[in-house]
Amino acid sequence: MSASDFAAFADIARWQLTCYRGSGWNSHRGSARSALRRSRRRTGVKAEIKMVIWLFMATILGLVVIGFATKSDKLLRVLGRERTGPASEPLHAAQSPTAAETTAPSSSTRPGRRPTRPEVAPAPTELPQESLVADPTSGRKCPLGRVAMVRGSDSEASEGGGFYAARKNGIHGAVDLNGWVGEPVFAVASGRVVLTARSDWGKLGKTVILDHLDGGYTIYGHLHTVEVNLNSNITAGHMIGTIGYSGNAKNLERKNLQPHLHFAYVRALAGMVSGGKAAPLARIKNSGEDLRNDFAEANILAGVTDVLHPMWAVRFLKCWEDAASL
Repeated sequence: MSASDFAAFADIARWQLTCYRGSGWNSHRGSARSALRRSRRRTGVKAEIKMVIWLFMATILGLVVIGFATKSDKLLRVLGRERTGPASEPLHAAQSPTAAETTAPSSSTRPGRRPTRPEVAPAPTELPQESLVADPTSGRKCPLGRVAMVRGSDSEASEGGGFYAARKNGIHGAVDLNGWVGEPVFAVASGRVVLTARSDWGKLGKTVILDHLDGGYTIYGHLHTVEVNLNSNITAGHMIGTIGYSGNAKNLERKNLQPHLHFAYVRALAGMVSGGKAAPLARIKNSGEDLRNDFAEANILAGVTDVLHPMWAVRFLKCWEDAASL
């Protein structure tokens, strides 16, 4: 081989080695770049996963903290009420109780606990002078300053205190409106006072009877006090007395039962105070709570046309509710 041939062969070998090295380096450099890109992608995915997990954990932790704070606040409020008692009511609410607040306390007691004696309501500094429940059309007002509950069944009256409730000699002929001792009683219509019994007047005890000058008379029994004078003229809604335990209602007091107003309505042909051996006032006093049956037996002699449901006295103004109908 000549020197020129050897030089050409060397050049070819050198060229092939250079091509080979260049090709391998480029391939290696490309693979490294691909691996780097894949590593960056994997790192990015891992970072995003970690971020999602941290956000999820932070949300759960926040909810737990909020729930704990809410429960702690409720617990503090309950503990505060137990230590300080219920919040005091506004002054106007204490002076003017609502219908729900004026309901007399129940006489029921817990098993094993000795019943307590019903408390007399403290006398207010200024008694109301008019009923707050009225019908502007008829001018009639309710006998109590609220919508009262009719007396339910108890050990003294198994049929309760409704108008048609059974009694020993017939039916009741009146409504017993539950209240508390000292609760004001009002005239349902204008009229003249024809009876003011400040001591026990038969079974009805302390009683007021009003002549409404239209043939109708309203009767208010079992009073604690009488606040009007005989023969005085009064207007509808005027306070005439307070609820009590007088007459045969003393039995309720001995048994720790709720007091009530005995409210009745009678229509008469002759004057209620006029004489005669069977005068209406005398018959009312003697009959007490069996008013309807007693008058039905001798209403002609007594000059009484009928003992009507007291709803007629208030012209069907809603003054009471019967617990049995609720």
